[in-house]
Order: sequence, then structure tokens, then C-alpha cells
Amino acid sequence: MSRKEPIYQTILNALILELNSNHFRKNAPFYSESELRKKYQVSSTTVVRVLNTLADQGYIYRIQGKGSFVSKFNRGTAVRITDTHPYDVDEEQVAVLVANQETVPPARARFAEPVATWYLERLREMKRAPFEFSQSWYLSSLIPAGALKKLRAVHSIYALIRKHSQLDLSRQPFEQEYAATCVPDQRVADYLHVGLDTMIIKIERWVFQGDQTLEYTISYMLPNYFGLRLSSDSKSVAMNQIR
Repeated sequence: MSRKEPIYQTILNALILELNSNHFRKNAPFYSESELRKKYQVSSTTVVRVLNTLADQGYIYRIQGKGSFVSKFNRGTAVRITDTHPYDVDEEQVAVLVANQETVPPARARFAEPVATWYLERLREMKRAPFEFSQSWYLSSLIPAGALKKLRAVHSIYALIRKHSQLDLSRQPFEQEYAATCVPDQRVADYLHVGLDTMIIKIERWVFQGDQTLEYTISYMLPNYFGLRLSSDSKSVAMNQIR
């Protein structure tokens, strides 16, 4: 005989469905404790537990003396993030500075071990003014050794990989993290022509194919060249699709 689902879990699941179905507007008042007690005929203890769980999971926020409110972004709303590039990408120059197979990727790269990788350093410039320095590791099988003999002739690693491996990394699943921080060391500062106390945008990127990491890149970009746009879809998505 299967065990009956606890009433607390039943109420929680029902309210999450409501929150993900556009029944509530963002920042709108949510059910009060008394409304939920009457709606489900349960005790105050059960209602408080449900509301606290919804708050912990980011669906609502609670203000003492005022009640509960729907979070600014519903967990079930698909959010699209786009790099806006406040510059003309057709005018940028990209130089590959270093290419070797000896530099070991950091643990954060999440490559399966042991695995052979290419290590690349690149500098992006706009009108000869550097604005982004990046360090990348790629599976060595994606790039034949001969393709990197003349670094000055390489302008796009993704184009190089498409040509030699018939794989478009821009269409693979990826994760990307952003952080505002200071320049990490003097070497990066020299490449970007800034001081060590300069604030920059640190960008980490992972590209996958199944459970395998294909690329790990860490970039340092001057903030005046950085921009993001966030937009949300009106339709809900399943919770297991949200990362």
C-alpha cells in the first residue's frame, strides 16, 4: 500500500502550481495565513510551515506586519538573458596570445579526468584598445595541432572547431556566471592597460555535450564594454528545466 502524501506537501504543491500558472502578478499580495487556514481547513502550524517553505524556495517573500508577496521573478517563469554588447562586434579584433597543451585546467573546469586539453589565451580589442582578456581550455580532440601553428591567423576558435570537428559550440548547452571584481593579478592588468584596483566583470563559461565538458573559459572584461538584457516568457516551464 502506498503512503498517503502529507497534507503539508499537498498544500505546498498546489500553491506552487498556482504561482507558476500566472494566477498571481509579481509582487502582488499572496494568501494570508487566515485565508489558507480556511481554504484548506488546516492548523496555523501547517500554514506557517507552508509559507516559510515557499519563502525559502524563492516563490514568495514575507514582510512582518504586512503579509506575504509573490517574488519579483516566479520560479516557474522562463527568463532569457542576452549579452547586449554596447559596441560594434564587427569592429573588434581578437588575438590568440598563447596556445599549449601543458597548462592544466582548474578543478572548476569540470573536465573528466584524465583528459587532454588545449589551453588558449586571447585578447579582444576595439580600435586597438584592449577590453577583454580570456583564458580557455578545450578538449584537445576538438582542435588539431596543426590548426594552431600560426596564431595570428586564428580569429575565431568556434569557427576553427566547426571547420575541423563539425561541431558548433554555440549550439551546445552551457552555463555562464558573472561577477564584479577587481583585476586578479598584474599580468591581466598589463594586458588590459589598467591598475590592480580597477573593477572588472569576471565571466566564467562552461560548454557541455551530455555529461562531458567541452570548454571552460574565464574572461576579464572592462565594465564599459559589458551589458545584459533580461526578459521573461509568459508561459511557465517545468521546475526540472530551471537551472
